[in-house]
Amino acid sequence: MIRIGSLVGLACLMVVGTSFSLLTAQDKAQKKAKNPEEGRKGTVTGLVTSKGDNWIEVKADGEEKGRKYFPHWVGGNPAQGGGPDKKMIAEIKKTPLKSRVSLEWLFEERPRVEKIELLSKPKTNGDNKDQ
Repeated sequence: MIRIGSLVGLACLMVVGTSFSLLTAQDKAQKKAKNPEEGRKGTVTGLVTSKGDNWIEVKADGEEKGRKYFPHWVGGNPAQGGGPDKKMIAEIKKTPLKSRVSLEWLFEERPRVEKIELLSKPKTNGDNKDQ
């Protein structure tokens, strides 16, 4: 015969086990909730490998290949006077090639430059005049 005390103990274990599984399910849901900007912004430190009229390429420390970063688009459509951020284009133009920079970026359709900080100018040799 089954004792009533055993049934009560079994029922208590079931209740405790159920509440424990609910807590872990809630914990899992909280862990899965990500920051919506995670992976969409960051800071990169490296060398300027190339530049264009409205982009800059930085090879991050430890990376094999550089990544292009573009200024934000401001002012609406081109017909309304919109275009790449002129202040950031000026910053890109004055940043020398082969210089070491810290660049803050945000991903909006492509990596966009938020801020450029010049860490060190390119090293020049007295023999090599084209650097």
